[in-house]
Amino acid sequence: MGETEADINIFGRSRGNSSLNTVIRDKPVFNPNDLYYDMSGKKYLHIFNHYEYQKTRYFKNKKPSTREGTQNDVSRLTEVFENLGFEVTPYDDKEYQQIIDIITEITIKDNRDTSCLFFAFLTHGNIGGDLYAADQPYQFKDVLGLLEHGHESLVAKPKVIFVQACRGNQMDDGKKIELDGPCASYLIPTHADFLILYSTVEDHRSYRDTNGSFMIQDLCEVIHTYHKSWDLLQLLTLVHRSVAYKRSTYTPRVMSRHNKKQMPETKYTLTKFLRL
Repeated sequence: MGETEADINIFGRSRGNSSLNTVIRDKPVFNPNDLYYDMSGKKYLHIFNHYEYQKTRYFKNKKPSTREGTQNDVSRLTEVFENLGFEVTPYDDKEYQQIIDIITEITIKDNRDTSCLFFAFLTHGNIGGDLYAADQPYQFKDVLGLLEHGHESLVAKPKVIFVQACRGNQMDDGKKIELDGPCASYLIPTHADFLILYSTVEDHRSYRDTNGSFMIQDLCEVIHTYHKSWDLLQLLTLVHRSVAYKRSTYTPRVMSRHNKKQMPETKYTLTKFLRL
Protein backbone atom coordinates (compact mmCIF):
# COMPACT_ATOMS: atom_id res chain seq x y z
CA MET A 1 0.00 0.00 0.00
CA GLY A 2 1.45 3.36 -1.02
CA GLU A 3 1.83 6.06 1.58
CA THR A 4 -0.49 9.04 1.58
CA GLU A 5 0.51 12.46 0.27
CA ALA A 6 -1.10 15.88 0.74
CA ASP A 7 -1.97 18.35 -2.02
CA ILE A 8 -0.34 21.22 -0.16
CA ASN A 9 1.86 24.20 -1.05
CA ILE A 10 5.09 23.35 0.74
CA PHE A 11 6.87 26.57 -0.22
CA GLY A 12 4.59 29.04 1.56
CA ARG A 13 1.75 31.14 0.31
CA SER A 14 2.10 33.13 -2.88
CA ARG A 15 -0.84 34.92 -4.46
CA GLY A 16 -1.66 34.47 -8.12
CA ASN A 17 -3.18 36.90 -10.59
CA SER A 18 -6.74 38.11 -9.96
CA SER A 19 -7.56 40.72 -12.59
CA LEU A 20 -10.27 39.49 -14.95
CA ASN A 21 -12.25 41.84 -17.16
CA THR A 22 -15.71 40.35 -17.64
CA VAL A 23 -19.03 41.58 -18.99
CA ILE A 24 -22.49 40.67 -17.67
CA ARG A 25 -24.73 39.92 -20.62
CA ASP A 26 -28.51 39.95 -21.06
CA LYS A 27 -30.55 37.33 -19.23
CA PRO A 28 -32.32 34.57 -21.20
CA VAL A 29 -35.90 33.46 -20.67
CA PHE A 30 -36.42 30.36 -18.54
CA ASN A 31 -39.11 28.60 -16.49
CA PRO A 32 -38.58 29.23 -12.76
CA ASN A 33 -41.26 26.68 -11.85
CA ASP A 34 -39.29 23.64 -13.03
CA LEU A 35 -38.05 21.56 -10.09
CA TYR A 36 -35.26 19.81 -12.02
CA TYR A 37 -32.56 21.09 -14.33
CA ASP A 38 -33.09 20.07 -17.94
CA MET A 39 -30.29 17.59 -18.65
CA SER A 40 -31.40 16.64 -22.16
CA GLY A 41 -28.73 18.74 -23.86
CA LYS A 42 -24.97 18.35 -24.07
CA LYS A 43 -23.05 17.73 -20.86
CA TYR A 44 -19.38 18.59 -20.43
CA LEU A 45 -16.65 17.76 -17.91
CA HIS A 46 -13.35 19.64 -18.20
CA ILE A 47 -10.52 18.20 -16.07
CA PHE A 48 -7.50 20.38 -15.24
CA ASN A 49 -5.03 17.79 -14.04
CA HIS A 50 -1.63 18.65 -12.56
CA TYR A 51 1.02 16.01 -12.08
CA GLU A 52 4.25 17.96 -12.55
CA TYR A 53 5.12 21.61 -11.98
CA GLN A 54 7.74 24.03 -13.23
CA LYS A 55 10.58 25.63 -11.30
CA THR A 56 9.64 29.32 -11.38
CA ARG A 57 10.05 32.41 -9.23
CA TYR A 58 6.42 32.03 -8.14
CA PHE A 59 7.46 28.76 -6.48
CA LYS A 60 10.67 30.32 -5.12
CA ASN A 61 12.60 28.57 -7.89
CA LYS A 62 11.72 25.16 -6.48
CA LYS A 63 9.48 22.63 -8.19
CA PRO A 64 6.44 21.64 -6.12
CA SER A 65 6.20 17.90 -5.57
CA THR A 66 4.72 15.73 -8.31
CA ARG A 67 1.20 14.46 -7.62
CA GLU A 68 1.54 10.68 -7.78
CA GLY A 69 -1.74 8.88 -8.41
CA THR A 70 -3.53 11.81 -10.03
CA GLN A 71 -3.79 10.02 -13.39
CA ASN A 72 -5.95 7.40 -11.70
CA ASP A 73 -8.35 10.19 -10.74
CA VAL A 74 -8.46 11.37 -14.35
CA SER A 75 -9.10 7.86 -15.63
CA ARG A 76 -11.88 7.19 -13.14
CA LEU A 77 -13.58 10.55 -13.70
CA THR A 78 -13.44 9.99 -17.46
CA GLU A 79 -14.89 6.49 -17.21
CA VAL A 80 -17.75 7.43 -14.88
CA PHE A 81 -18.81 10.63 -16.61
CA GLU A 82 -18.53 9.28 -20.15
CA ASN A 83 -20.89 6.50 -19.08
CA LEU A 84 -23.31 9.25 -18.01
CA GLY A 85 -23.19 10.81 -21.46
CA PHE A 86 -20.71 13.59 -20.70
CA GLU A 87 -18.08 14.77 -23.14
CA VAL A 88 -14.91 14.67 -21.05
CA THR A 89 -11.82 16.74 -21.89
CA PRO A 90 -8.66 16.44 -19.77
CA TYR A 91 -5.94 19.11 -19.76
CA ASP A 92 -2.56 18.16 -18.32
CA ASP A 93 -0.12 20.49 -16.54
CA LYS A 94 -1.45 23.73 -18.01
CA GLU A 95 0.02 27.10 -17.09
CA TYR A 96 -2.12 29.79 -15.48
CA GLN A 97 -2.79 31.81 -18.63
CA GLN A 98 -3.60 28.65 -20.56
CA ILE A 99 -6.18 27.69 -17.93
CA ILE A 100 -7.78 31.12 -18.07
CA ASP A 101 -7.80 31.10 -21.89
CA ILE A 102 -9.42 27.65 -22.03
CA ILE A 103 -12.15 28.52 -19.53
CA THR A 104 -12.75 31.87 -21.23
CA GLU A 105 -13.25 30.13 -24.56
CA ILE A 106 -15.71 27.72 -22.96
CA THR A 107 -17.73 30.39 -21.18
CA ILE A 108 -17.98 33.13 -23.83
CA LYS A 109 -19.37 30.91 -26.59
CA ASP A 110 -23.05 30.26 -27.20
CA ASN A 111 -24.02 27.36 -24.90
CA ARG A 112 -27.71 27.11 -25.81
CA ASP A 113 -27.31 23.38 -26.54
CA THR A 114 -25.52 22.78 -23.22
CA SER A 115 -27.29 21.34 -20.17
CA CYS A 116 -24.44 21.76 -17.70
CA LEU A 117 -20.75 22.49 -17.30
CA PHE A 118 -18.65 20.42 -14.89
CA PHE A 119 -15.03 21.20 -14.03
CA ALA A 120 -12.47 19.27 -11.98
CA PHE A 121 -9.28 20.87 -10.67
CA LEU A 122 -6.75 18.28 -9.49
CA THR A 123 -3.76 20.13 -8.11
CA HIS A 124 -1.89 21.51 -5.11
CA GLY A 125 -3.53 24.30 -3.15
CA ASN A 126 -3.23 26.45 -0.07
CA ILE A 127 -5.14 28.63 2.36
CA GLY A 128 -7.19 31.48 0.99
CA GLY A 129 -8.26 29.87 -2.27
CA ASP A 130 -4.90 29.43 -3.98
CA LEU A 131 -4.69 26.71 -6.62
CA TYR A 132 -1.55 25.73 -8.50
CA ALA A 133 -1.12 25.99 -12.24
CA ALA A 134 2.01 24.44 -13.70
CA ASP A 135 3.87 27.75 -13.48
CA GLN A 136 2.30 29.70 -10.58
CA PRO A 137 -0.42 29.88 -7.94
CA TYR A 138 -3.69 31.60 -8.81
CA GLN A 139 -6.95 32.44 -7.12
CA PHE A 140 -9.91 30.09 -7.48
CA LYS A 141 -12.14 33.17 -7.69
CA ASP A 142 -10.56 33.87 -11.10
CA VAL A 143 -12.33 30.77 -12.39
CA LEU A 144 -15.59 31.65 -10.66
CA GLY A 145 -15.52 35.13 -12.17
CA LEU A 146 -15.34 33.74 -15.68
CA LEU A 147 -18.25 31.38 -15.05
CA GLU A 148 -20.39 33.97 -13.28
CA HIS A 149 -20.11 36.47 -16.13
CA GLY A 150 -20.04 34.14 -19.11
CA HIS A 151 -22.39 33.97 -22.08
CA GLU A 152 -26.08 34.61 -21.40
CA SER A 153 -26.86 31.03 -22.45
CA LEU A 154 -25.18 29.75 -19.25
CA VAL A 155 -27.57 31.61 -16.96
CA ALA A 156 -29.84 29.25 -14.97
CA LYS A 157 -27.74 26.22 -15.98
CA PRO A 158 -25.73 24.28 -13.39
CA LYS A 159 -22.01 24.97 -13.15
CA VAL A 160 -20.40 22.26 -10.98
CA ILE A 161 -16.78 22.35 -9.83
CA PHE A 162 -14.79 19.63 -8.07
CA VAL A 163 -11.67 20.95 -6.32
CA GLN A 164 -9.14 18.30 -5.29
CA ALA A 165 -6.53 20.40 -3.49
CA CYS A 166 -5.34 21.33 -0.02
CA ARG A 167 -6.82 24.45 1.56
CA GLY A 168 -4.22 24.88 4.31
CA ASN A 169 -1.69 23.10 6.52
CA GLN A 170 -3.83 21.78 9.33
CA MET A 171 -4.27 18.05 9.82
CA ASP A 172 -7.38 16.45 11.31
CA ASP A 173 -6.72 13.92 14.07
CA GLY A 174 -10.39 12.94 14.21
CA LYS A 175 -12.46 12.28 17.32
CA LYS A 176 -13.52 8.98 18.81
CA ILE A 177 -17.18 8.34 19.61
CA GLU A 178 -19.04 5.54 21.32
CA LEU A 179 -21.93 4.04 19.37
CA ASP A 180 -25.19 3.82 21.34
CA GLY A 181 -45.45 29.29 -15.21
CA PRO A 182 -42.78 30.65 -17.42
CA CYS A 183 -42.15 34.43 -17.28
CA ALA A 184 -41.30 36.77 -20.11
CA SER A 185 -38.38 38.09 -18.12
CA TYR A 186 -36.74 36.85 -14.93
CA LEU A 187 -33.83 38.31 -12.99
CA ILE A 188 -31.32 35.66 -11.92
CA PRO A 189 -28.61 36.36 -9.32
CA THR A 190 -25.10 36.31 -10.76
CA HIS A 191 -24.03 33.70 -8.21
CA ALA A 192 -26.97 31.33 -8.76
CA ASP A 193 -26.75 27.74 -10.03
CA PHE A 194 -23.26 26.89 -8.82
CA LEU A 195 -22.02 23.90 -6.87
CA ILE A 196 -18.48 23.56 -5.58
CA LEU A 197 -17.23 20.37 -3.96
CA TYR A 198 -13.99 20.93 -2.07
CA SER A 199 -11.95 17.90 -1.13
CA THR A 200 -11.41 19.32 2.36
CA VAL A 201 -12.60 22.07 4.68
CA GLU A 202 -10.87 25.45 4.88
CA ASP A 203 -7.32 25.50 6.33
CA HIS A 204 -6.91 21.71 6.11
CA ARG A 205 -4.97 19.24 4.04
CA SER A 206 -6.29 16.97 1.31
CA TYR A 207 -4.86 13.53 0.64
CA ARG A 208 -4.10 11.05 -2.10
CA ASP A 209 -1.98 7.95 -2.62
CA THR A 210 -0.84 6.00 -5.67
CA ASN A 211 -4.42 4.84 -6.26
CA GLY A 212 -5.69 8.41 -6.54
CA SER A 213 -7.17 10.99 -4.18
CA PHE A 214 -9.58 10.14 -1.37
CA MET A 215 -12.34 12.47 -2.56
CA ILE A 216 -12.22 11.92 -6.32
CA GLN A 217 -12.12 8.13 -6.01
CA ASP A 218 -15.07 8.08 -3.59
CA LEU A 219 -16.96 10.62 -5.69
CA CYS A 220 -16.67 8.43 -8.77
CA GLU A 221 -17.69 5.30 -6.89
CA VAL A 222 -20.77 6.96 -5.40
CA ILE A 223 -21.90 8.48 -8.71
CA HIS A 224 -21.33 5.21 -10.55
CA THR A 225 -23.33 3.24 -7.98
CA TYR A 226 -26.19 5.58 -7.09
CA HIS A 227 -26.68 8.14 -9.90
CA LYS A 228 -29.97 6.55 -10.98
CA SER A 229 -31.43 6.79 -7.48
CA TRP A 230 -30.62 10.25 -6.14
CA ASP A 231 -29.90 13.83 -7.12
CA LEU A 232 -26.41 15.31 -6.97
CA LEU A 233 -26.67 16.82 -3.48
CA GLN A 234 -27.75 13.47 -2.06
CA LEU A 235 -24.85 11.81 -3.85
CA LEU A 236 -22.39 14.31 -2.42
CA THR A 237 -23.69 13.64 1.09
CA LEU A 238 -22.66 10.02 0.53
CA VAL A 239 -19.25 11.22 -0.67
CA HIS A 240 -18.86 13.25 2.53
CA ARG A 241 -19.81 10.16 4.52
CA SER A 242 -17.47 7.83 2.67
CA VAL A 243 -14.39 10.05 2.96
CA ALA A 244 -15.12 10.96 6.58
CA TYR A 245 -15.83 7.45 7.85
CA LYS A 246 -13.72 5.18 5.66
CA ARG A 247 -10.59 7.16 4.80
CA SER A 248 -7.45 7.80 6.85
CA THR A 249 -3.88 8.56 5.89
CA TYR A 250 -1.33 5.77 5.89
CA THR A 251 2.19 7.02 6.67
CA PRO A 252 3.57 4.65 9.34
CA ARG A 253 7.10 5.95 8.80
CA VAL A 254 5.97 9.48 9.71
CA MET A 255 3.65 9.10 12.68
CA SER A 256 2.85 12.83 12.84
CA ARG A 257 1.04 12.42 9.51
CA HIS A 258 -0.31 8.92 10.09
CA ASN A 259 -4.01 8.08 10.51
CA LYS A 260 -5.23 11.61 9.75
CA LYS A 261 -8.77 12.33 8.59
CA GLN A 262 -10.27 14.37 5.78
CA MET A 263 -13.68 16.08 5.52
CA PRO A 264 -14.97 17.27 2.13
CA GLU A 265 -17.12 20.39 1.95
CA THR A 266 -19.87 21.30 -0.50
CA LYS A 267 -21.05 24.84 -1.18
CA TYR A 268 -23.91 25.46 -3.55
CA THR A 269 -26.41 27.97 -4.90
CA LEU A 270 -28.37 25.51 -7.01
CA THR A 271 -31.98 26.53 -7.60
CA LYS A 272 -33.23 23.15 -8.82
CA PHE A 273 -32.54 19.46 -8.29
CA LEU A 274 -29.77 18.02 -10.46
CA ARG A 275 -30.03 14.43 -11.68
CA LEU A 276 -27.05 13.11 -13.61
